Amino acid sequence: MRILVVDDSALYRKLLTEAASSLPEAEAVAVSSGEFALRRLEAEKFDLVLLDLFMEGMNGAEVLEKIKASYPKLPVVMVSGATGRDAEITMGCLAKGAIEFIAKPNGASFEEGMETLKADIRKAASLARLLRTTAAPPSPVPAAPAQPVAFKRLQPPPFPDLLLVGVSTGGPLALSKITPLLSTKIPVPILLVQHMPAGFTKSLAEQLDKSSELAIKEAAEGDLPLPGEILIAPGGFHMEVHRNEAGKFRIHLTSAPPVHSCRPSVDVLFDSAGKCDLRGAIAVILTGMGSDGADGVASLKAACPTWCIAQDAATSTVYGMPQAVAQRDLHDEILPLQEIGPRINKIFRL
Repeated sequence: MRILVVDDSALYRKLLTEAASSLPEAEAVAVSSGEFALRRLEAEKFDLVLLDLFMEGMNGAEVLEKIKASYPKLPVVMVSGATGRDAEITMGCLAKGAIEFIAKPNGASFEEGMETLKADIRKAASLARLLRTTAAPPSPVPAAPAQPVAFKRLQPPPFPDLLLVGVSTGGPLALSKITPLLSTKIPVPILLVQHMPAGFTKSLAEQLDKSSELAIKEAAEGDLPLPGEILIAPGGFHMEVHRNEAGKFRIHLTSAPPVHSCRPSVDVLFDSAGKCDLRGAIAVILTGMGSDGADGVASLKAACPTWCIAQDAATSTVYGMPQAVAQRDLHDEILPLQEIGPRINKIFRL
C-alpha cells in the first residue's frame, strides 16, 4: 500500500510518515503542500492520502475537492485536531467525500501519542484496502441473533414512538443527504448514533442543523427528546433512552465499555429503546464498517413492532452494518440512500 502524507508541518510530516511506514507492506511518501500533492498524484499511483486540514496556500478542504474531482475512488483521510474550528471543517470534509479522519496526537506522552496514531492509520489503511480490493461489498460473518425474530411484518407499525438511526463510516455524507429531506412534522423523536470520537459530534450536529429544517443537536444527559428533533449521541459516550416517572423519554449517557469497539454504540441505544414499552419503532441502519446495530435491531423486533430500513450496497461507502442486518434477515426494506428520507416521511404519512 502506497500512502501519500500531505502536511506543511515538518514535525507532523515526520510523525505521520513514521507511523504509516510502520504498517506491514506500506510505503509512505510525504509532501509539504497541496500543490505538491496534486503533482505527485499526477505522476504516481497511491492507495491512500493522509491530508492535513490546515496548510499554507491550498488548505486541506480545497485539496480534497480537487482530489475527489480527479480521482473519485482514491480514499482520503483528513488529519485534524479536536478544536472547535478543526472539528467543524473536518465534518465538512467528511460530507464532501473524505472517508475518515485521524485526530492529531494528544496523548499524555510521545509514546502514547504515536501508538494511537499508528492504530488510527492502521484502521484507515484497512478501510482503504477494503475499498480498493473488494469489487463486491465486504461480507462480515453474521452473528447468531440475540433473540429469534418471530415473523416478518407486512407494513410498518401504525403508531411508532421512536425513529432510531445507526451509522458509521461515510455517515456525515449520508446524513447530509438524508436530513434535509425529512419532514419537520415527524411526530416522534429521532435518536441517532454516529460512530465518532469525542469533540466532533457537536460540530456534526451543528452542520446538519444548518442544512435541515429539523432541530438537530448533540444529546446531553437528561435531555427530554421532542418530536421532530434529532439528538446525536456525543462522541465517547453511549446514549440510552429511558422512560421517566411521567412516562416521557429521557436521555442517559454512560461511559460503559465500548461495544463492537464503539462508544457510542448503535446496539446500546437500540437495546435501551426496546425496554421502553414502545407501541412501535422505526430503525434505520446506514453505511458503516462492522456489524454494530444488528443485535440492537433483533432486540427491538423481539420487544415491539419494528420496521427496519437498511441502506443498499451501491450507495453505502462501506456495506458492513447494513449487510449485517440483511444477512440476519432483520431488514424490512433495503433502499438506496436517496430514497430513505422520502420513505421515512411516507411511513409517518407525511
